[in-house]
Amino acid sequence: MRKWFRRLRWPSAPDGQKAAESALRRAEAARKEAEDRQPAVSEAAGALRRAREENHFAARFRASIEGRSA
Repeated sequence: MRKWFRRLRWPSAPDGQKAAESALRRAEAARKEAEDRQPAVSEAAGALRRAREENHFAARFRASIEGRSA
């Protein structure tokens, strides 16, 4: 019975701890990369928002000239 029980043991704690620490380091690095990209992402989002608003205005203006509703 003891041999059977030995086969059921969980992996040693240090291996699990190493994996957890490695995962934590990767997550922290990914968070830092995302924070570093945030200004560029915000700038791009603002440019896209302005372009969408300009396109919407142009479509409404064109529709009013053509005598239809937008």
